[in-house]
Amino acid sequence: MDKTFKLLLLFLAISLVVFALVGCSKQVSKSTDNKSDGYQKITAAAVKSRLDNGEKLIIVDVRTKEEYDTGHIKNSILIPYDEIEAKAASLLTDKNASIVVYCRSGRRSEIAAKSLLKLGYTNVADMGAISDWKYGLDK
Repeated sequence: MDKTFKLLLLFLAISLVVFALVGCSKQVSKSTDNKSDGYQKITAAAVKSRLDNGEKLIIVDVRTKEEYDTGHIKNSILIPYDEIEAKAASLLTDKNASIVVYCRSGRRSEIAAKSLLKLGYTNVADMGAISDWKYGLDK
């Protein structure tokens, strides 16, 4: 084989590897894309802004009762994340309502948000950690 042919083969091999890696990363991003599975994140500032603009949001605290009692977002509803599937239908009757969930660190709120989506709720956003809420808490 001459040198030009070997370089061409090397170029093609590298191109295929790059193409495969780019293609795989796009597939992964599609499967975790907020729009593909309904899961979406929202910042505390965006929640505050929407509330200040008069938007009706159902805010759900998915921590424990003890955590809730130490301080929670005003007018939030307590539904511990491990009770979401059992209590959602009776406490969150409108499956198209705008729902925002939060917890202590963001792990439980993600689980709760995804559980609500699986139950058929259509407009659920995960605010994550209550520590991001800089606008005062009720006790």
